[in-house]
Amino acid sequence: MTERRWARVMSAVVAVLIGTLTMAGCATDKGPAQAAIAAAETAVSSTLAEASKYVPDEVRSLQAGLTAAKEKFNKGDYAAATTEAKAVADKASQVASAASARKAELTKSWESLNAGMPRVVESIKSRVDILQSKKLPANMTADKLAAAKSGLGEITQQWTAATEAYKGGDLAEAIAKGSGVKAKAAEVMTTLGMPVPDALKG
Repeated sequence: MTERRWARVMSAVVAVLIGTLTMAGCATDKGPAQAAIAAAETAVSSTLAEASKYVPDEVRSLQAGLTAAKEKFNKGDYAAATTEAKAVADKASQVASAASARKAELTKSWESLNAGMPRVVESIKSRVDILQSKKLPANMTADKLAAAKSGLGEITQQWTAATEAYKGGDLAEAIAKGSGVKAKAAEVMTTLGMPVPDALKG
């Protein structure tokens, strides 16, 4: 066998060996990548229910990361898929913590609203009842009283909706509706000539 022919044979052998080793390496990487993606899927799924309510942007980021890991896996880039999936799993834990913190913050805000708002509504109702039962004072007109009564009805309806949202587990909606009640209550109290508590201002 000539030297040139021997070189060609050796080159072919080396090429086959490299191909074989590459395939073996890919096969070795595939299993860990599958396991990492499965773990990431479990981590993401376990955070969805709570996190979607309180940190939806973070959830979308998690889902995008999981999709990217799967795409890399499908392209055969198992090492990159493993890295991406592990990052998603780690981030899922952080997102769960962020959701828990946000829930606690909203719960505290709701408890503050719920502690004072029913008394405010009752005081407005009492003032309206008193004004309806006697001659109106000089600073109160029939139109103002009618507007206050209408506002009281709106406040009562909105607060009921806020309470129902809270009972249904939608804290963000409860807070949003409750904040609307605060603003409207301050407006009605001003119309009635009542002092507006600091808690209703701002």
